[in-house]
Amino acid sequence: MNMTELYKNEVAEILETLGENLDISESQYKEAVKSYQAVGEWLSCENSSLYPYKPNILPQGSFMLGTMTKPINDEDDIDIDLVCKIQNKPSHWTQKHLKEAIGDRLKEHSRYEKMLKEKGGGRRCWTIIYAEDSNFHMDILPSLADENLNIILNEKFFSTQNLDADKLAIRITDKEHIFYSIMTDRLFWIKSNPFGYAKWFFQKAIVSEKRIFSLRESIDPVRPYQKKKLPLQRVVQLLKRHRDIMFSSDDYNSENKPISIIITTLASRAYDKSENIVDAYINVINRMRGLIETKLNEKTGKYEKWISNPVNEEENFADKWVEEPQKEEYFYGWLDKLEKDIQSIRYGAGKGLQILNESLSKQYGNKAVQKTFAIYGEKNRLLRETGERKMAVGTGILGSTGKTVPNHNFEGIE
Repeated sequence: MNMTELYKNEVAEILETLGENLDISESQYKEAVKSYQAVGEWLSCENSSLYPYKPNILPQGSFMLGTMTKPINDEDDIDIDLVCKIQNKPSHWTQKHLKEAIGDRLKEHSRYEKMLKEKGGGRRCWTIIYAEDSNFHMDILPSLADENLNIILNEKFFSTQNLDADKLAIRITDKEHIFYSIMTDRLFWIKSNPFGYAKWFFQKAIVSEKRIFSLRESIDPVRPYQKKKLPLQRVVQLLKRHRDIMFSSDDYNSENKPISIIITTLASRAYDKSENIVDAYINVINRMRGLIETKLNEKTGKYEKWISNPVNEEENFADKWVEEPQKEEYFYGWLDKLEKDIQSIRYGAGKGLQILNESLSKQYGNKAVQKTFAIYGEKNRLLRETGERKMAVGTGILGSTGKTVPNHNFEGIE
């Protein structure tokens, strides 16, 4: 193994530890799962008006993908995105009926009624705020699933390797939709496909071709806490934290910072199946810019940036960039900084651990990085005491590979 590989592996260990420090804790995870299970039970119990439609609460977004990062400030809420999926509906129900039926049932519970962020609900979701010691809130998206999805989710060992992602789509509610309160035909409701997206993401993320992707496993509402992450999951976490640190400055309007779905989509398309997180991270950053397309909008006759939804090519995740140019400006500004900052990792060999520490602290936040290096240092102390501590030659970075460093026994020192 050459010096570059030694250095790369030690930095990979540091970035993996940093990723673990960006994760929500296992206790926070279990508390969130316990809470949304309780909501699901309330919505689906026999005395619920929704009981005939078999409501089911399922995770979506970063909570489902394993790419969630905890807030920079411990006092800020953790955002848990959920889908409330029902089967069938009365023929006369519109989106409005479904949205209100779920909201009315939540309000019948004295605790949930008090915890609702808005008594009339948000644009698409019902938001329940868990204050006190929990510090998280749940966004519950009312949805209607067709029979395809219900069958797939009920098949415990069903493989979705060759499944058409469109069969996983759901219909959702949106107060601003033209047919919100008048259209009963579900085909005219907004289509969304968080589970199809999950299928696409995990097929991009899984490194080993021998591992068969299981949709049920990935969206299981009570699956175990995942401490060990796939390289792509870690890369997305690092990208999102880099964004959060950059746009926490008062110099920016944080509402226009790059959105997670664009970051996750570009990173997934750019990922080259590298198992070493350093290779994966550098390669993703180097390729992201080139994956943003420019297309002619036939309605306006103007060219616009295009980042397509991988499970709905007609949807452009960057569609807001035309209406709000600052979103595009901020995104490219963030890419510029990413490409500059990655050089501190790429060409950091020989500059020493302290320089790397200082650079990463600016990029990902002092608190998380200092904790990371403290854990890294403690691990190397234990390696030293057992005679297993080594130094990657030319880097000053200590770890489990390189030249053995003798332990100090401090004999003769008073």
